[in-house]
Amino acid sequence: MRFRDVRRTVARAATVGAVLLLSFSAPRAASPDSGGDALVVRTAHGTVRGKTGPDGGRVFQGIPFAAAPTGELRWRPPRPSASWSGVRDATAPAGPCPQLPMTLLPDGGPVLPGDSNRTGSTSEDCLYLNVWTPPGADGRKLPVLVWLHGGGNVYGAGSDYNGAALAARGVVVVTVNYRLGALGFLAHPALSTESTESTESTESTDHASGDYGLMDQQAALRWVRRNVGAFGGDRTRVTLGGQSAGSVDTCLHIASPTAQGLFHRAVQQSGSCVSEGALDPLTLAEAERRGQSFAASVGCSDPSNVAACLRAVPTGELIRGAPAAASLWTPNTGPAVLPVPPRRAWAEGRVNAVPTLSGSTHDEYRYFTALNVDLLGGGPLTPQTYAALIKLQHPARAAAVLGTYPASAYASPNLAYSAVGTDQRFACPARADGRLYSGRVPVYAYEFNDPQAPAFIPAPYTPQGAFHAAELAYLFPMKALPLTTPAQRRLSATMTGYWARFAATGNPNGPGTPVWPRYSADRDRIQVLAPDRTAPTNGFAADHRCAFWQPADTS
Repeated sequence: MRFRDVRRTVARAATVGAVLLLSFSAPRAASPDSGGDALVVRTAHGTVRGKTGPDGGRVFQGIPFAAAPTGELRWRPPRPSASWSGVRDATAPAGPCPQLPMTLLPDGGPVLPGDSNRTGSTSEDCLYLNVWTPPGADGRKLPVLVWLHGGGNVYGAGSDYNGAALAARGVVVVTVNYRLGALGFLAHPALSTESTESTESTESTDHASGDYGLMDQQAALRWVRRNVGAFGGDRTRVTLGGQSAGSVDTCLHIASPTAQGLFHRAVQQSGSCVSEGALDPLTLAEAERRGQSFAASVGCSDPSNVAACLRAVPTGELIRGAPAAASLWTPNTGPAVLPVPPRRAWAEGRVNAVPTLSGSTHDEYRYFTALNVDLLGGGPLTPQTYAALIKLQHPARAAAVLGTYPASAYASPNLAYSAVGTDQRFACPARADGRLYSGRVPVYAYEFNDPQAPAFIPAPYTPQGAFHAAELAYLFPMKALPLTTPAQRRLSATMTGYWARFAATGNPNGPGTPVWPRYSADRDRIQVLAPDRTAPTNGFAADHRCAFWQPADTS
């Protein structure tokens, strides 16, 4: 990589890297009564017909959990979906929420698996969810996993995830769409002025805006509480989980007062919102400033009609119109769904503290290096351009970073750069979250480490190793990323067993799998998930240099 490309690479990394990393009436209760047809289920708003999956389990797709947020409902809290008569077909997924396709590879392919990343979408009628149930259910109420997809709160869809493998372990799996990008997270003074936030039990005017994607996720959780029993799920054993941005959002719901009682355990995979190095939500004032810049960029700057103007902008223009300064759409601490920063909520004890399974992958940032340096940046880093990147990204302590991560200590400057991003942005924040949570609730911490995990993208200069999102193929089967070795398939079986038992009991341990010790700050044992090498380690903090990044959090 040439030196003059460094600044362009930094800007692209900041945008693309961050991207891949935010009142209901009371209708009749849902009922499993369908006249004996197990594929027909009556929900609170109408009856749906699903299909039988390849393994004999049931699959229900494209079920509305809220009204289409279109027209005057754009940038408002989710409203109840309309009831319907007859039997609604639920055998195919709905489209994803509006987003551009992630077709950034040289051959025009997507940089993440899943149809949403290949096709994109401009349909705002997108608040739907999907349900997988186990084959041969015997009538017992089963634990529930509600899954929030990743994609930086800009990309992705619930339908990108196949819940069959986890369902086969005795879990009802629910995957969720939620509003993304500007449509999900735009804050603006005009929207704050008109805002009224509704929940199923209260209505309050909070004079704030943004966080509509978080509100959608909580609307889905309320749908689950009301309806999952009809699908064989236990509404008192709901686990909320996600990866990357979905993990950050899960972290935010732990700190959300409006999420109280909506879930009973949490799974955070490669995304934090509390610890140093985590993605902090914006203040309302900062989010509104970004929103004003965005509104002006799409031609809506007249204070007398900004809200109406924004609601008239075509969807395609909204998803294409974000300037670089507003390209990272993130939650803010203003609306009632997130009134204070998570760090403050934990300090004041105002959190939904639940048993948590959390962790990261060993080589998280190699994915972003491969994308931003190898594919989009024009070639590998040299020792000189590596040092230049570190000086741009860590101006106050560049010498210390380069001293801790010298290019000469790695097989290539690309791998040195990847180690910096992995440790600072993922590994050490995940560990710090575990240390914080473990003072209140049981925590089970992991590190996924299959160095031969099937890769999403070609990476000519950066061996991918256990990259960001590498673990997903071991939990959610992906045709594009088959597990090719018996050891990988055994690891997948171990992991789905762990996740399912955690959803059922709050403890991943059970017969036939290696013991996973409960995390504690003093013992600092983290379970390594690797092919035929699953066991706890005490070496995580040293491996990822957490004493350098978080000296106050390392004993």
